[in-house]
Amino acid sequence: MFSFFIVTVLMVLQDQQSPAAGSISGVVVNASSEMAPVPGSAVVLSVELEGELVVAAEGVADDQGRFLFDDIPADPDYVYLPGANYDGVHYPGLRITLNAETPHARVNLVVHETVSDPNPLVIRRHDITIGRDAESIHVTEKLLIENPSSKTFVGSASRPGGRAATLRLSIPSNFRRTTFDKEFYGSQFTLIDDRLVTDIPWPPGQRELGFAYVLPGDASNQSWQREIDLPCDHLRIEVDTDAPEKVSCNLADLPSAGKTSDVDGNANTISSGSIVFESNDKTLAAGSMILVRLEPPPLTLLAYGRWIAIALLAGLIVAARFFGTRQRRDRNQHETDQKSTKHAKLG
Repeated sequence: MFSFFIVTVLMVLQDQQSPAAGSISGVVVNASSEMAPVPGSAVVLSVELEGELVVAAEGVADDQGRFLFDDIPADPDYVYLPGANYDGVHYPGLRITLNAETPHARVNLVVHETVSDPNPLVIRRHDITIGRDAESIHVTEKLLIENPSSKTFVGSASRPGGRAATLRLSIPSNFRRTTFDKEFYGSQFTLIDDRLVTDIPWPPGQRELGFAYVLPGDASNQSWQREIDLPCDHLRIEVDTDAPEKVSCNLADLPSAGKTSDVDGNANTISSGSIVFESNDKTLAAGSMILVRLEPPPLTLLAYGRWIAIALLAGLIVAARFFGTRQRRDRNQHETDQKSTKHAKLG
Protein backbone atom coordinates (compact mmCIF):
# COMPACT_ATOMS: atom_id res chain seq x y z
CA MET A 1 0.00 0.00 0.00
CA PHE A 2 1.18 3.49 -0.85
CA SER A 3 -0.03 6.70 0.66
CA PHE A 4 0.71 9.78 -1.43
CA PHE A 5 -0.41 13.36 -1.17
CA ILE A 6 -0.54 15.06 -4.58
CA VAL A 7 -0.35 18.81 -4.10
CA THR A 8 -2.07 21.49 -6.11
CA VAL A 9 0.92 22.31 -8.31
CA LEU A 10 0.89 18.85 -9.93
CA MET A 11 -2.84 19.06 -10.54
CA VAL A 12 -2.33 22.44 -12.20
CA LEU A 13 0.30 20.93 -14.51
CA GLN A 14 -2.12 18.23 -15.58
CA ASP A 15 -4.93 20.73 -16.17
CA GLN A 16 -2.79 23.03 -18.35
CA GLN A 17 -2.06 20.30 -20.90
CA SER A 18 -3.00 16.70 -21.52
CA PRO A 19 0.28 14.82 -22.03
CA ALA A 20 0.61 11.09 -21.55
CA ALA A 21 0.35 9.85 -17.98
CA GLY A 22 3.73 8.83 -16.59
CA SER A 23 5.24 7.43 -13.42
CA ILE A 24 8.41 7.41 -11.35
CA SER A 25 9.05 4.41 -9.12
CA GLY A 26 11.91 2.72 -7.33
CA VAL A 27 13.36 1.63 -4.00
CA VAL A 28 14.87 3.57 -1.10
CA VAL A 29 18.17 1.88 -0.13
CA ASN A 30 20.63 2.42 2.73
CA ALA A 31 24.20 2.76 1.42
CA SER A 32 25.54 2.54 4.99
CA SER A 33 24.07 -0.96 5.29
CA GLU A 34 24.99 -2.72 2.03
CA MET A 35 22.17 -1.07 0.07
CA ALA A 36 19.46 -2.64 2.21
CA PRO A 37 15.87 -1.42 1.52
CA VAL A 38 14.53 1.21 3.91
CA PRO A 39 10.86 0.53 4.71
CA GLY A 40 8.66 3.40 5.85
CA SER A 41 10.99 6.15 4.68
CA ALA A 42 9.47 9.45 3.53
CA VAL A 43 9.74 10.16 -0.19
CA VAL A 44 9.24 13.45 -2.01
CA LEU A 45 8.77 14.37 -5.67
CA SER A 46 9.69 17.90 -6.70
CA VAL A 47 9.22 19.54 -10.09
CA GLU A 48 11.23 22.40 -11.53
CA LEU A 49 9.06 25.40 -12.42
CA GLU A 50 10.65 28.59 -13.75
CA GLY A 51 13.98 27.64 -12.22
CA GLU A 52 12.54 26.81 -8.80
CA LEU A 53 11.94 23.38 -7.29
CA VAL A 54 8.40 22.94 -5.96
CA VAL A 55 7.21 19.91 -3.99
CA ALA A 56 4.61 18.16 -6.14
CA ALA A 57 3.96 14.94 -4.23
CA GLU A 58 4.87 13.23 -0.97
CA GLY A 59 4.53 9.69 0.29
CA VAL A 60 5.93 6.79 2.32
CA ALA A 61 7.81 3.74 1.05
CA ASP A 62 6.24 0.34 1.71
CA ASP A 63 7.67 -2.44 3.91
CA GLN A 64 10.15 -3.32 1.15
CA GLY A 65 11.31 0.25 0.60
CA ARG A 66 9.38 0.64 -2.66
CA PHE A 67 7.71 3.87 -3.77
CA LEU A 68 5.57 4.97 -6.71
CA PHE A 69 4.54 8.34 -8.12
CA ASP A 70 2.00 7.64 -10.85
CA ASP A 71 -0.37 9.57 -13.07
CA ILE A 72 2.11 12.44 -13.52
CA PRO A 73 2.53 14.37 -16.80
CA ALA A 74 5.03 12.73 -19.16
CA ASP A 75 6.02 16.10 -20.59
CA PRO A 76 9.68 16.88 -21.43
CA ASP A 77 9.11 20.47 -20.31
CA TYR A 78 8.92 19.25 -16.72
CA VAL A 79 12.02 18.19 -14.81
CA TYR A 80 11.30 15.94 -11.83
CA LEU A 81 13.52 15.40 -8.81
CA PRO A 82 12.63 12.50 -6.50
CA GLY A 83 14.21 12.32 -3.05
CA ALA A 84 14.02 10.55 0.29
CA ASN A 85 14.24 11.70 3.91
CA TYR A 86 16.12 9.54 6.39
CA ASP A 87 17.48 10.24 9.88
CA GLY A 88 16.57 13.91 9.50
CA VAL A 89 18.50 14.39 6.24
CA HIS A 90 17.06 14.83 2.74
CA TYR A 91 18.77 12.91 -0.07
CA PRO A 92 17.87 14.07 -3.60
CA GLY A 93 18.06 11.59 -6.45
CA LEU A 94 18.70 12.21 -10.14
CA ARG A 95 16.74 14.70 -12.23
CA ILE A 96 14.28 12.95 -14.53
CA THR A 97 12.34 13.99 -17.64
CA LEU A 98 9.47 11.96 -19.08
CA ASN A 99 7.94 12.02 -22.55
CA ALA A 100 5.44 10.09 -24.66
CA GLU A 101 8.10 7.57 -25.77
CA THR A 102 9.48 6.97 -22.25
CA PRO A 103 6.71 7.89 -19.83
CA HIS A 104 7.98 5.71 -16.97
CA ALA A 105 11.23 5.85 -14.99
CA ARG A 106 12.63 3.65 -12.25
CA VAL A 107 15.34 4.87 -9.83
CA ASN A 108 16.94 3.95 -6.53
CA LEU A 109 17.02 6.65 -3.86
CA VAL A 110 20.22 6.25 -1.83
CA VAL A 111 20.27 7.33 1.83
CA HIS A 112 22.85 7.04 4.62
CA GLU A 113 22.92 6.60 8.35
CA THR A 114 24.20 9.59 10.35
CA VAL A 115 27.11 10.17 12.73
CA SER A 116 27.78 13.19 14.95
CA ASP A 117 31.18 12.26 16.38
CA PRO A 118 34.04 11.89 15.60
CA ASN A 119 34.29 14.26 12.65
CA PRO A 120 35.31 12.24 9.56
CA LEU A 121 35.81 15.23 7.23
CA VAL A 122 39.20 15.76 5.57
CA ILE A 123 40.45 18.55 3.31
CA ARG A 124 41.99 16.85 0.29
CA ARG A 125 43.22 20.12 -1.21
CA HIS A 126 43.19 23.70 0.08
CA ASP A 127 44.18 26.48 -2.34
CA ILE A 128 44.62 30.02 -1.02
CA THR A 129 45.43 33.14 -3.05
CA ILE A 130 46.40 36.38 -1.30
CA GLY A 131 46.74 39.83 -2.85
CA ARG A 132 46.86 43.33 -1.46
CA ASP A 133 46.59 46.98 -2.36
CA ALA A 134 47.11 50.15 -0.32
CA GLU A 135 43.94 49.69 1.72
CA SER A 136 42.90 46.01 1.62
CA ILE A 137 44.07 42.40 1.66
CA HIS A 138 42.09 40.20 -0.75
CA VAL A 139 41.92 36.45 -0.06
CA THR A 140 40.37 33.66 -2.15
CA GLU A 141 40.07 30.11 -0.79
CA LYS A 142 39.00 26.85 -2.41
CA LEU A 143 38.64 23.66 -0.38
CA LEU A 144 38.01 20.14 -1.64
CA ILE A 145 36.40 18.44 1.37
CA GLU A 146 35.75 14.71 1.57
CA ASN A 147 33.71 12.54 3.90
CA PRO A 148 35.50 9.18 3.45
CA SER A 149 33.13 7.31 5.77
CA SER A 150 29.92 5.50 4.83
CA LYS A 151 27.73 7.73 7.01
CA THR A 152 26.48 11.32 6.78
CA PHE A 153 28.21 13.65 9.23
CA VAL A 154 25.68 15.86 11.05
CA GLY A 155 27.99 17.37 13.69
CA SER A 156 27.42 18.26 17.30
CA ALA A 157 27.01 21.41 19.38
CA SER A 158 30.10 22.93 21.02
CA ARG A 159 28.07 23.74 24.13
CA PRO A 160 24.87 22.35 25.72
CA GLY A 161 21.82 23.71 23.93
CA GLY A 162 23.95 25.19 21.16
CA ARG A 163 23.67 24.73 17.42
CA ALA A 164 25.17 21.60 15.88
CA ALA A 165 28.03 22.39 13.51
CA THR A 166 29.60 20.35 10.74
CA LEU A 167 32.17 22.91 9.56
CA ARG A 168 33.76 26.01 11.10
CA LEU A 169 35.79 28.36 8.89
CA SER A 170 38.50 30.03 10.97
CA ILE A 171 39.14 32.99 8.68
CA PRO A 172 40.46 36.20 10.31
CA SER A 173 37.74 37.75 12.47
CA ASN A 174 38.33 41.27 11.12
CA PHE A 175 37.08 40.42 7.63
CA ARG A 176 34.95 43.13 6.00
CA ARG A 177 32.82 40.89 3.81
CA THR A 178 32.70 37.30 2.56
CA THR A 179 31.37 36.04 -0.76
CA PHE A 180 30.76 32.35 -1.55
CA ASP A 181 31.10 30.91 -5.05
CA LYS A 182 27.71 29.20 -4.69
CA GLU A 183 24.72 31.07 -3.32
CA PHE A 184 23.57 27.95 -1.48
CA TYR A 185 26.61 27.99 0.81
CA GLY A 186 26.34 31.71 1.44
CA SER A 187 22.89 31.23 2.93
CA GLN A 188 24.00 28.30 5.11
CA PHE A 189 26.86 29.94 7.05
CA THR A 190 26.39 32.19 10.08
CA LEU A 191 28.90 34.06 12.25
CA ILE A 192 29.30 32.46 15.70
CA ASP A 193 32.18 33.33 18.07
CA ASP A 194 34.06 35.10 15.25
CA ARG A 195 33.85 32.02 13.00
CA LEU A 196 31.68 31.19 10.00
CA VAL A 197 29.71 28.10 11.02
CA THR A 198 27.33 25.79 9.15
CA ASP A 199 25.22 22.78 10.09
CA ILE A 200 24.96 21.44 6.52
CA PRO A 201 24.90 17.61 6.62
CA TRP A 202 27.92 16.10 4.82
CA PRO A 203 27.11 12.78 3.11
CA PRO A 204 29.90 10.46 1.93
CA GLY A 205 31.88 11.78 -1.00
CA GLN A 206 33.54 15.05 -1.98
CA ARG A 207 32.34 18.65 -2.09
CA GLU A 208 34.12 21.78 -3.28
CA LEU A 209 33.72 24.95 -1.23
CA GLY A 210 34.96 28.29 -2.55
CA PHE A 211 34.77 31.76 -1.04
CA ALA A 212 36.57 35.11 -0.92
CA TYR A 213 36.92 37.82 1.71
CA VAL A 214 38.51 41.23 2.24
CA LEU A 215 40.61 42.35 5.23
CA PRO A 216 41.89 45.79 6.25
CA GLY A 217 45.30 46.25 4.66
CA ASP A 218 46.85 49.49 5.90
CA ALA A 219 50.44 49.82 7.13
CA SER A 220 49.51 48.39 10.55
CA ASN A 221 48.39 45.06 9.03
CA GLN A 222 51.26 43.34 7.24
CA SER A 223 50.38 39.68 7.79
CA TRP A 224 47.64 37.10 7.21
CA GLN A 225 47.01 34.13 9.46
CA ARG A 226 44.37 31.51 10.11
CA GLU A 227 43.91 28.02 11.50
CA ILE A 228 43.52 24.91 9.39
CA ASP A 229 39.86 23.87 9.80
CA LEU A 230 40.25 20.12 9.25
CA PRO A 231 43.09 17.66 8.66
CA CYS A 232 44.55 18.80 5.33
CA ASP A 233 46.33 16.58 2.80
CA HIS A 234 47.65 19.38 0.61
CA LEU A 235 47.86 23.14 1.20
CA ARG A 236 48.94 25.64 -1.43
CA ILE A 237 49.29 29.37 -0.74
CA GLU A 238 49.96 31.79 -3.60
CA VAL A 239 50.78 35.42 -2.78
CA ASP A 240 50.53 38.01 -5.54
CA THR A 241 53.51 40.32 -5.08
CA ASP A 242 56.17 42.25 -6.98
CA ALA A 243 58.60 41.75 -4.09
CA PRO A 244 58.67 37.99 -3.32
CA GLU A 245 61.79 38.41 -1.21
CA LYS A 246 59.70 40.38 1.32
CA VAL A 247 57.07 37.62 1.72
CA SER A 248 57.49 34.67 4.11
CA CYS A 249 55.39 31.78 5.45
CA ASN A 250 55.70 29.46 8.44
CA LEU A 251 54.44 26.43 6.52
CA ALA A 252 57.82 24.68 6.70
CA ASP A 253 57.86 25.02 10.50
CA LEU A 254 54.60 23.14 11.03
CA PRO A 255 54.52 19.43 11.91
CA SER A 256 54.33 17.22 8.81
CA ALA A 257 54.75 20.19 6.49
CA GLY A 258 57.30 21.41 3.99
CA LYS A 259 57.74 23.84 1.13
CA THR A 260 58.12 23.21 -2.58
CA SER A 261 61.75 24.25 -2.91
CA ASP A 262 64.34 24.86 -5.55
CA VAL A 263 67.99 23.85 -5.28
CA ASP A 264 68.97 26.40 -2.63
CA GLY A 265 65.91 25.66 -0.49
CA ASN A 266 63.92 28.84 -1.15
CA ALA A 267 60.17 28.75 -1.74
CA ASN A 268 59.37 28.53 -5.44
CA THR A 269 58.54 31.74 -7.28
CA ILE A 270 56.22 30.57 -10.04
CA SER A 271 56.18 33.90 -11.88
CA SER A 272 57.50 37.42 -11.62
CA GLY A 273 54.29 38.52 -9.92
CA SER A 274 53.73 35.83 -7.28
CA ILE A 275 55.31 33.40 -4.83
CA VAL A 276 53.98 29.98 -3.78
CA PHE A 277 54.24 28.11 -0.48
CA GLU A 278 53.11 24.49 -0.62
CA SER A 279 52.88 21.61 1.83
CA ASN A 280 54.00 18.14 0.92
CA ASP A 281 51.74 15.10 0.89
CA LYS A 282 51.73 14.64 4.66
CA THR A 283 48.52 15.64 6.41
CA LEU A 284 48.51 18.93 8.34
CA ALA A 285 46.73 18.70 11.67
CA ALA A 286 43.48 20.57 12.26
CA GLY A 287 44.17 23.69 14.31
CA SER A 288 47.61 24.32 12.78
CA MET A 289 48.17 28.08 12.53
CA ILE A 290 49.32 29.36 9.14
CA LEU A 291 51.12 32.72 9.10
CA VAL A 292 52.08 34.67 5.98
CA ARG A 293 54.07 37.89 6.34
CA LEU A 294 53.30 40.24 3.48
CA GLU A 295 55.24 43.06 1.89
CA PRO A 296 54.33 46.56 3.16
CA PRO A 297 51.46 48.22 1.28
CA PRO A 298 52.40 50.57 -1.56
CA LEU A 299 52.75 54.25 -0.71
CA THR A 300 49.94 56.23 -2.29
CA LEU A 301 48.73 59.79 -2.03
CA LEU A 302 45.36 58.49 -0.83
CA ALA A 303 46.86 56.41 1.96
CA TYR A 304 49.18 59.16 3.18
CA GLY A 305 47.21 62.24 2.16
CA ARG A 306 46.46 63.19 5.76
CA TRP A 307 50.12 63.28 6.72
CA ILE A 308 51.00 65.22 3.58
CA ALA A 309 48.29 67.75 4.40
CA ILE A 310 49.58 68.11 7.97
CA ALA A 311 53.13 68.60 6.71
CA LEU A 312 52.01 71.24 4.22
CA LEU A 313 50.01 73.05 6.91
CA ALA A 314 52.98 73.00 9.27
CA GLY A 315 55.18 74.36 6.49
CA LEU A 316 52.75 77.18 5.81
CA ILE A 317 52.62 78.09 9.51
CA VAL A 318 56.42 78.17 9.75
CA ALA A 319 56.67 80.21 6.56
CA ALA A 320 54.00 82.66 7.79
CA ARG A 321 55.82 83.13 11.08
CA PHE A 322 59.13 83.60 9.30
CA PHE A 323 57.83 86.23 6.92
CA GLY A 324 55.85 87.92 9.71
CA THR A 325 58.94 88.18 11.89
CA ARG A 326 61.00 89.46 8.99
CA GLN A 327 58.42 92.13 8.13
CA ARG A 328 58.32 93.33 11.75
CA ARG A 329 62.10 93.44 11.87
CA ASP A 330 62.28 95.39 8.62
CA ARG A 331 59.60 97.80 9.83
CA ASN A 332 61.39 98.39 13.13
CA GLN A 333 64.67 98.92 11.32
CA HIS A 334 63.04 101.44 9.00
CA GLU A 335 61.60 103.39 11.94
CA THR A 336 65.01 103.40 13.65
CA ASP A 337 66.67 104.72 10.50
CA GLN A 338 64.09 107.52 10.24
CA LYS A 339 64.70 108.59 13.85
CA SER A 340 68.45 108.62 13.31
CA THR A 341 68.08 110.82 10.23
CA LYS A 342 65.81 113.28 12.08
CA HIS A 343 68.25 113.64 14.99
CA ALA A 344 71.09 114.25 12.58
CA LYS A 345 69.20 117.14 10.92
CA LEU A 346 68.42 118.79 14.29
CA GLY A 347 72.05 118.62 15.28
